[in-house]
Amino acid sequence: MMPHHEEWKKVVLITTLIAGVLCLNYFTFYRMTYEHAFYRVLAYIPLILGSFWFGIKGAIAIATAMILLFFPYVMVHWHGFSLEDFHEILEGLLYFAIALILGVLVKRERKKHRALIGAESLAAVGRTVLDLAHDMKTPLMAIGGFTTQVSRALDGDDPKQKKLRVVIQETDRLESMVREMLDFGRPMDMQLKETDLNGLVRETIEVVRPVAENRGVVLKTDLDLSLPPFMADARRVKQVLFNLMTNALEASPEGASVLIRTTEDRHWVTLQVIDSGPGIAEEDGENIFKPFFTKKKRGTGLGLPIVKKIVEAHSGQVFFHSNQEKGVTFTARFPIITKLGIINE
Repeated sequence: MMPHHEEWKKVVLITTLIAGVLCLNYFTFYRMTYEHAFYRVLAYIPLILGSFWFGIKGAIAIATAMILLFFPYVMVHWHGFSLEDFHEILEGLLYFAIALILGVLVKRERKKHRALIGAESLAAVGRTVLDLAHDMKTPLMAIGGFTTQVSRALDGDDPKQKKLRVVIQETDRLESMVREMLDFGRPMDMQLKETDLNGLVRETIEVVRPVAENRGVVLKTDLDLSLPPFMADARRVKQVLFNLMTNALEASPEGASVLIRTTEDRHWVTLQVIDSGPGIAEEDGENIFKPFFTKKKRGTGLGLPIVKKIVEAHSGQVFFHSNQEKGVTFTARFPIITKLGIINE
């Protein structure tokens, strides 16, 4: 893709600066040492500009171009590896090292800036979702309650019962979506206590087992029985388990299996949910934790964002990778913190 008009201006400016610095070095007398020392300092101007404008790739490209274009000058004035020649080589290496450092620093700052903007946007989305969910909650409860009352008042074989069941089911689904929206929009109020991850896995499996049986998917476990307890909000962690397990069950075909694994990794307790589904398309990988992104026909696209929000509220990490054969592994890691706030050794 061709750079935008403004980017072309920046490229032209940097190219002009490089050409100017090289001309000053090539077309002035070699014995003008003070002037040449000043020209070498000028060589850092295009490097700094390129780093800020184009990141680490720009910094490396400019450093490489400058060194290669300056190389003939060094060779013309080579003195058989004298002290001055050695100084020239060190200066070239330093120039390239500074390019790398500048590129890395700029990349880090850009990442922080994007994270800050993302956090502000997420907070705004959360407030909007919370207001919307509150507005939807009351009428949905009324619809569900009145429909249930009407259903009970009719005979069991009344033809209207089928339609009422559809209304009740759809109302339940909408109420579930509203609960997800409320969970996503509310501030994360944590009730921390010593928690057994394996125990939460077993409890959650019992909850989702009917879903697994209905879909013909086998739930398997590989639990580390020596897993230490850690400080967490058990209700929230259970929600992480429920969301990841139900996603895995929905992704896996009939006759497949979903594996839930727990391990201890130094200062972390790690949960992995491994499905046998079709996997996640490469272009969707960076979007799956974003609110309202979903490829499902039904759903809010808030399940994984809620997982991310809960895990990060515990100072943990959540990520995924594609399996070698098929399916995806979602990993959630929680720091092992004791009641005293100390990470277990």
